[in-house]
Amino acid sequence: MNQITDDYPFVFVDPKSVELFELACKVARTDIPVLVRGPSGTGKEVLARVLHESSARADQPFVALNCAAIPEHLVEDTLFGHEKGAFTGAHKHSMGFFEQASGGTLFLDEIGEMPLELQAKLLRVLQEKQIYRVGATTPVSVNVRIIAATNVDLKYNIQNRLFREDLYFRLSGFNLAIGRLADRPADIEPLARIFVQKHSGEQRSSLSQSALQKLLTHSWPGNVRELENVIARAMVLHENYTIEASDIAFDDLGLGEPMQAMEPATAMSEASSNVSPINSPPSNQSPRESSELHAILRALQASTNREQAAEQLGMSPRTLRQKLFEFRRAGHEVPRAYARS
Repeated sequence: MNQITDDYPFVFVDPKSVELFELACKVARTDIPVLVRGPSGTGKEVLARVLHESSARADQPFVALNCAAIPEHLVEDTLFGHEKGAFTGAHKHSMGFFEQASGGTLFLDEIGEMPLELQAKLLRVLQEKQIYRVGATTPVSVNVRIIAATNVDLKYNIQNRLFREDLYFRLSGFNLAIGRLADRPADIEPLARIFVQKHSGEQRSSLSQSALQKLLTHSWPGNVRELENVIARAMVLHENYTIEASDIAFDDLGLGEPMQAMEPATAMSEASSNVSPINSPPSNQSPRESSELHAILRALQASTNREQAAEQLGMSPRTLRQKLFEFRRAGHEVPRAYARS
């Protein structure tokens, strides 16, 4: 299935993607809460929109909130709204995302970044189907379908008291896992052509066979988000309405190696020569793990702090901190300065 809706490309061509799409359509028929799991940039919000548009709520609002992008002191107000006079500057009543999504779907992206105190309030809302606006004493009934998404291991967070177990089971009525772009290669070409169409405007540009082949052999650690960035960059460089292989420029974080050229030993050798991040790495390290660690450490070296590095990598500082911790736990000797920065 290929479709462009409101700038969100739906591409389910690879057999793994087709299977995921068919499963999502079955899940969409019910109001069961869904937890979408997958790495950053794979299209978790796209899958959430598929769930919404395939459901009986399709003609009602779809409201998305990135829990990691909202300052902690504003998350409660953003979700539940506030009453006039609830705090300084609250000059009028304001509806939160729950009320805005009433009758439709509320998508909570990066749910693992939600503060523990607010997790308890969210759990109560899911149980009672009522919210309290900030400054209110009277509840407001809400009718929303919840879809949450995460790129972190919530079970690990539960073990480390970073996420509530009872909330996890409330949110994960059904689990859907979306894989990395490199694991569903048949999606690369249709996605690339959609992005060419999106960014070319009236130029009607096209991809040459050599450019397409270069895209197909890239490892795509940044997934679909990286693919769109690469195509947008190519639109600046190409001439005569045709994108050639020479117009394809990958991100400059050492991530452009072709998949067939990335053996574990080679990847580790390159990482060590460039950034010296690892001593005596585990022998079972995969090319993907090496590429991800290499990218993270390169971003940290090129940044003045972890927040800047996280922004460059397209993840939250908390996610970056957890990835560094997981690399250390797996036996990689990540420099302590990076873990604390």
